[in-house]
Amino acid sequence: MRPQGQPQTPARVRYRSMDGIKGLALIGIIWYHLSPLSLHGGFVGVDMFFTVSGFLLGLSLLRECVTRGAVDVKRFYLRRIVRLWPAMVFMVTATVSLDYLFDRDALVGVAGKSIAAVTFTSNWYEIFTGGSYFASTSPQPLRHLWFVALLAQVTIVLPWLVMLVRKTVPERFRIAVPLGLAAVSALLMWVLYRPDVDPTRVYFGTDTHCFGIMLGLALAWLVTESQRHEWPIPDLARQVAPWLATVALVWLIVLMMRVDQDASAFRGGLLTAAVLSVVLLAGSITSGSWMENLFVWRPLALLGRYSYGIYLWHWPLFLMYQSLLPGWRGRGMWLIRLLALVSAGLMTAVSWWLVERPLALLIDPSKKTDGDSRKLFGADPSVMRIVVAVPLTIALVVGCVFGYRNAPAKSSVQQMLEANQSVLDQQAHKRASDAKAAAEAKRRAAEEAKRRAQAQAEAEKTLKGDQITVVGDSVTVGSSPALNDLLPGIVIDAKVSRFVRDAPGIVSNLKAQGQLRKYVVVSLNTNGNVTTQDYEDIAAAAGDGHVLVIVNGYGDRTWIPTANQAAVDYVRAHPATATIADWNSAIGAHTDMLTSDGIHPEPEGQKLYAQTVKDAIVGWIADHAD
Repeated sequence: MRPQGQPQTPARVRYRSMDGIKGLALIGIIWYHLSPLSLHGGFVGVDMFFTVSGFLLGLSLLRECVTRGAVDVKRFYLRRIVRLWPAMVFMVTATVSLDYLFDRDALVGVAGKSIAAVTFTSNWYEIFTGGSYFASTSPQPLRHLWFVALLAQVTIVLPWLVMLVRKTVPERFRIAVPLGLAAVSALLMWVLYRPDVDPTRVYFGTDTHCFGIMLGLALAWLVTESQRHEWPIPDLARQVAPWLATVALVWLIVLMMRVDQDASAFRGGLLTAAVLSVVLLAGSITSGSWMENLFVWRPLALLGRYSYGIYLWHWPLFLMYQSLLPGWRGRGMWLIRLLALVSAGLMTAVSWWLVERPLALLIDPSKKTDGDSRKLFGADPSVMRIVVAVPLTIALVVGCVFGYRNAPAKSSVQQMLEANQSVLDQQAHKRASDAKAAAEAKRRAAEEAKRRAQAQAEAEKTLKGDQITVVGDSVTVGSSPALNDLLPGIVIDAKVSRFVRDAPGIVSNLKAQGQLRKYVVVSLNTNGNVTTQDYEDIAAAAGDGHVLVIVNGYGDRTWIPTANQAAVDYVRAHPATATIADWNSAIGAHTDMLTSDGIHPEPEGQKLYAQTVKDAIVGWIADHAD
């Protein structure tokens, strides 16, 4: 018998709802990855997953501390490595090999990214090399591994944190430590987030995005202590908890539908999701409750049980199919998504049978079941694994060697953009060197202005390039050859990754240099949020006598529909001095004219871009002719 007053050892209870909650989180994450416009807040699932992971890791560590007095750190690390690393290595090597065969653009920088992946440092590698989770111009098949890296980094620290807190902090204050760390992490995300800067740093940072794991650990601490001290749980609490969990579940789904990659997420939204996940966990661990019954639904539980493998495989396979099937990126996109999901499931099963399960049994043979000895096609499973593993390993090694040795330094899209940017830079240099001659030409032109006034009025009916100035981003850079061919004499000021907030200053500079023509084409709806006030600022910088031609955006970025609506609203308010070049509709009917990133046009698409700009200006002239 246990002596009176001595805390008992917490029971090793398996909470059946955990796999189902992980499955729900994975659905949100994958939905966001494969179709961000239809569930633009699906990345909230990441914070659900962090919270569940913190809870489960915390339970394991705290129960071991109670039963053994301390954590066997070596054994803990070994189990986590066997759980995470082999599947990661298999996926990375297979991805490099497949991309060597089918999508060379995806191999840009793959050596560094592969090393970061298998060392669980992908998040910091992307931060320090300027990678972006929310915007990019080339396929990044290993981009999603930041999540695994962040979780692994916190996992390394957790056993030491738990033992340190148990040793140095009074028992009743211990739960305050993970709660305090969660608060600091969320505060760092709030403070470091800037609306005008790519949010990858605050999203990928271990310091800024570990609050979900810490909140899960806090819940684990509460549950463990309540079991150890046999704290009575009132019947009212047991009855209310599932209802609160239901509210939390609905709220989380609303967040997935409403949150965007802006202040609503990074200044409270993701923290709210983590807190709601704690409520959901607390309300679903009550045995026999309807919330537990919901999350033990077999399809959802299976998805959660194999969530790690499915998460690893879905993204690189999705990108590969997009590259292989460019003609399907329009109406056939659902088939690409389906292929990616089915393939991810198959590769998860292969990885489990061939890599993960054998290594897990090697570390802990006690977990072996009758199914592990069942013959496959009349042969012992270990023999079958060797028969499959040997040629597959050789193929992956050869594929990786070729992939790493032949990885391009730059993607085809980047090469095109840089080549066109070089031409634009040369043109800008020539304009600067000819400034003196241009000023003299302007003086002579002024002398002839009166004589040519009547001729100019008639000439405006026929559009020419020397009446147009374009301020744009990488889509304009890519299309600049077609613009110069179709509209000779056009002034193009375009840069990769340019934001609309840069436009007023650029327009002012062009105006001061005498390079701002009557028709000011603004093509900046690709890289970030745009409001009607942004267009008001551009028009103010241009001044009177100019027509604003707004090129709307096309792509799977969640902010593009909002930016396009802002353009519509501005033109409706200023019909006499503004019009829209409807690039979204033009290229939307010809998605086969886009490069593999689904945003930048191929040569035929570049011609379509130039024609769309010209047609918009000609239409405005026709509408406003006397």
